[in-house]
Amino acid sequence: MARTNAGPGKIAFGLAFVFAVIAACGGAKYPNCDNDDDCNKDGHTGFCVNTKCVACKDDSTCGAGKKCDSGACVAVIGYCDDKTTCPGGAPCSGNKCGAPVTAAPHECGDDKPCASGQKCENGHCVAPINGGAQCSDFPAPTFDFESPTLRDATTSTLHRLVGCLTTGPLKGSRVLLTGHCDDRGEYEYNMGLGAERSETVKTFLTSAGVGADRVATSSRGKLDATGKDEAGYEHDRRVDIEIR
Repeated sequence: MARTNAGPGKIAFGLAFVFAVIAACGGAKYPNCDNDDDCNKDGHTGFCVNTKCVACKDDSTCGAGKKCDSGACVAVIGYCDDKTTCPGGAPCSGNKCGAPVTAAPHECGDDKPCASGQKCENGHCVAPINGGAQCSDFPAPTFDFESPTLRDATTSTLHRLVGCLTTGPLKGSRVLLTGHCDDRGEYEYNMGLGAERSETVKTFLTSAGVGADRVATSSRGKLDATGKDEAGYEHDRRVDIEIR
């Protein structure tokens, strides 16, 4: 049998050709991948998840206000921040939009008195609370200027309210929380701030065991503000508690 003698040059050329073919044919092709590098070349960007290139692999790889859903970044419904405001002036807390801001309806006033034994409060005719010595009077929590944060001094009243609503004589009753502001600032801003204040009190109550379906919130902003000095402003910055 004749033996063919391949020179070093031919062998080197052959090996180079084989390696070139392997390089050209080997490796995953987009959108398939073996690692993130396969997803970030030839103008593509992304992450390799289960051998497929996707736009994201978790929420942290999406921008603010978006979440990762099946490999795609989608907008988070109800997200808010300093640049993304809530519709209708609704309050923003923890990057989540609260309930839409609406003014409490005006059912009574100087020209529309309440029935005997009732009083007009926040536009509602309110009957006296019959809850005994500890469950009949709940002073309105007050707030610092432009703040929706509860003061420590007001939480004792709210703890008492929780007890009255969960195990006390007001068990089963509903609550309406109406947020107020002093008259400094724009109407829309104060409507939103009043709503934030009432939502803050609602969060306190529901976190302590009161059912969320028993607590309604509203805002009157600065509509009822009467303060002319700091003492008056202090009174205006409150959340009225109405047992219904």
